[in-house]
Order: sequence, then structure tokens, then C-alpha cells
Amino acid sequence: MRTGLPLLAAALLVTACGTTSSPPPPPVIVEEPPEVSLPPEPVEEEPVVEERAGLIPPHMEERELSRVALLLPFSSENAGARAESLRLLRAAELALFERAGGNLLMIPKDTQGTPDGARSAALAAVEDGADMIIGPLFGPAVAAAGEVARQAGIPVVAFSTDATIAGDGVYLLSFPPEIEVERVVEYAARQGVWRYAYLGSQNRYGTAVYNALQNSAAMTDGMVTSEAFYTGDVEAMSRAAARLAEDRFLPLTPEQADELRRREWIPDPEMPFQAVILPEGSTRLRALGPLLISQSVDPLVVRFLGTGLWNDDSLLREPALYGGWFAGPDRAARERFDASYEQAFGSEPSRISSLAYDAMALAAHLDGGELGFSAEAIEVEQGFMGADGLFRFGETGVIERGLAVYELRSRGFRIIEPAPASFDQPLVDPALLEDLRLRRELLAAEAGIDPAFDPYEQLRREQRVIVNMNPDDVMDPRGGPNEAGVLVLEEEPEERIDYTLFRREMPEDYPRPGDEEEELDDEDLPEG
Repeated sequence: MRTGLPLLAAALLVTACGTTSSPPPPPVIVEEPPEVSLPPEPVEEEPVVEERAGLIPPHMEERELSRVALLLPFSSENAGARAESLRLLRAAELALFERAGGNLLMIPKDTQGTPDGARSAALAAVEDGADMIIGPLFGPAVAAAGEVARQAGIPVVAFSTDATIAGDGVYLLSFPPEIEVERVVEYAARQGVWRYAYLGSQNRYGTAVYNALQNSAAMTDGMVTSEAFYTGDVEAMSRAAARLAEDRFLPLTPEQADELRRREWIPDPEMPFQAVILPEGSTRLRALGPLLISQSVDPLVVRFLGTGLWNDDSLLREPALYGGWFAGPDRAARERFDASYEQAFGSEPSRISSLAYDAMALAAHLDGGELGFSAEAIEVEQGFMGADGLFRFGETGVIERGLAVYELRSRGFRIIEPAPASFDQPLVDPALLEDLRLRRELLAAEAGIDPAFDPYEQLRREQRVIVNMNPDDVMDPRGGPNEAGVLVLEEEPEERIDYTLFRREMPEDYPRPGDEEEELDDEDLPEG
């Protein structure tokens, strides 16, 4: 009995263990960390340049256009400026029709003749999608328009002669007096001139000519020995002429004048100056020549030199200026432009109308080229051929021109040295300068004088009056005297000039300033 109880208890215990279970432990929940999305790395995108749609006329909608804005003072308060603007516009239109294709659009803009108006016109041109700006006409307007154009990267081809506003994309298509003076002085130096004088207005143009004369004379081993400025009319000009002469010139006798007329002009080493530059034009120049002759500054002894203002057919009526030299553009090329303009518009162009023609012709040349309207294309070394002959621009923006040298005669302008066909040769040949220096040093040594003081004097004294010689014996203009030492030759009879009347007195009916129509002030008008 006792043994059964423990077995029963053990059996119950085993049974109890098999049928009773404890609840399972709660599941372990593992929380995943929240996803943190990092911002994407910045991707550098190429800048999007908005292309200017530009002005598109309805009839040119299907074309790939180039646009040229023409900025001129169409509504200026100055009547002369308004009239000049119309002539420049017509010349630009002529070039557009003759030189351009069907994809070049001209957009005229009015500067109103003020810097603010020019700035507004330039802004409007940029909005219209201009690839190039032609104009304005006057210096302050060019400066204002140039600021706008530089910011937009648009080249400007303007008509001012003020070199201080040129450069950095602004090019001056004009006739700056500096290049005209350099050309005529270089030619005069090859004829033996080394003493120069200045007689002209004390204005901006006159000052530019005077400074150019100083620089050009120094470049050719010469010097400016006399100068006289004036401000005013004929009376002021007369006083200046007297100051310039200072009673240092003696009047020629009829016999002396006849002798000088029979031979080619050579610089006289005994004269205070051998050439005088007169930076005037039109009526004022026609008064200035006789005023010099009245002071015994005779064209048979002293060579009169001029600027582009001398390129005027009305001066052919002035005997006092006959024999004078000046540098200017190729007249044959200009005459072709004049004829084309007159045929198209039934009127004569002004002396600066050709500037607008050449500017638009340049735009037509650049249009469609590989370099487009870039500085590299505009500053091409070989330059361009225009209505006024050869020209080119450099980095400074100031124009360089291939100019001819003319002599004023009663029957017209005689070319005494043609304009160059290319820019291969420098304006002042270094070989010429070296030759001049060597010859002067040699002459100075032989004469026992200072080389810096009149080194040609001894040679001129020895060869004073040699006439009627064989032209084959005459010195070459670029070389030295020949073995015979001959420097002169007889002049053709029809080329002889009689100054007798003007040596006695100035004619009573001589034209005075104000006898012609009012034009733009020469200080402001680009010279041509």
C-alpha cells in the first residue's frame, strides 16, 4: 500500500508536468532607425543665354538677320546737323543696296544731338538686337553711346575725330588731322624741308594740327621754328600773319620771282621757316593765303601746307594757294562715290557722306564672315578699300588711311604722290630717316657746324641757282644729290604761277568769312 502511493504521486506529477505550460514570452520588437534622405548633390548646369530676338520686319521673317543701328542727330536743334544726318542716312542706304545681301537690316535711331539722346538710342539699338552700331556724329554722343555698347559687347563705328573716346570696341571712321599732317610732312621732309611754321586758329582742330606738326617734324628730324595762333576774323588773322613773319622776309623783285618760277622749288636754308601749315578751309583759307603774301611770305619761297580741309574745288580760284601741298584720300575713288550718290538721290553728297557709306559697306563685308562683327574681323591688318580709299583700324580704334599727296593748281588738284595700294610700308620709312640723319651729319661735319643746327645749309648755298638742266641729272626725291649736285629743273611753261598781284596788295573785293552758307562748326564736324 505504501509502495503504491509514491508511484501514484510520481505518475500524477509526470502527468501534471505534461499537461500544464506557462505563457510564451512577449516577442522582441526591434525598431528600425528612420530613413534619412540626404539632399542630392548640386549639379552644375550650363548657363542659359537668352538669345535676343531682335527687330524682325514682316518681310524678313524667314531670314537669318544681322542688324546694324545707325545713330544720327535727326532732330538736333542745329539745322546743319539735321541736314548732315539726312545725307549720311542716304549714303548708308546706298551702301546697303550696293554692297549688302538680303539679310542685313539697317535700324536708324535718333540721338537728338545730345549725349543723353545718344545713350537712349544705343539702349534701344541693343533691345532691337543690333550686331553693330554706326555713329553717332559728335564726340560727346559717341562717348555716351560707347558706354552702352561696350556693356552689350557691340562694336561702334562712329564719325568723330576725338581720339580720346576711341578704343575698347569704339572705332572712329573719320579724317583725323593727325594722319593728314603726318603724310604731308613726311613728303615735305623728302624734298628737304626741316623748318616748319604754324599759322591757324586757336581752337580744338587747330591745336590738334599744331601738336601733329610738332610730332611729325620730330619724326623726320625736323623742327617747328615759328607759330602764330588767332581767334577771330580776317583782322585777327592779319595780325597773326604779321607776328609769324616778324619782318624777317624780304619782298621778291620781279627778276627774282621770274628766276624762281623757272625752276623746281627747293627749300631755302636761309629762311626762318621753309614750309608753313595752314589748317583752314573754304573762305577763311582763301583770305589767309594773301595775308601771308602781304607779309612777304611768298609761296615761291615758302611752301604752303594744308590738311584735308584743302580738298575743296572752290580753292582752285585762289592764286595765292597755288603750289600748296596737302594730303587727302584718293580723289578717283571719291568721284565714283559722288557720281553714284548723285544718280541715286539727285543731289550732291557732303564731304563726310562717304563715311556713312564706308561704315555700312564694312558692316556688309563683316556680315556672314567667319569672324562676324568681332574685333578681330574689324582690326584686320590689310584693312579695307572704301569710297575714300584704303583704311584700317587698330586696337586704339583710331583710323589709319592710305593718303595721296596733292598740289593745288589753277587747273585742279595734281597728284604728286599717289595713295598707297596697301599698308605694307610704314608711314615714315625708317630707312629714309636713317638716310636723312647720315646725310645731315656728313654735311655738318664738312661745314664744321653742329649737326642739330641747319645741316643742309652748306649744300643749299653751293647749289643755289642751277636751272635749265637735263631732268635726268636731277636728284631722286628719295636719294641724295647726283654727281653734278643738281637739285632743280625747269618747270613747264603752263605750270608757271604769277603772284605779282598778291605781292602788291590784297584785292579789295576779296571774299570774307560769312559769304557762304552756314555749315557745321569745323570744331565739331569730322574733317574730310
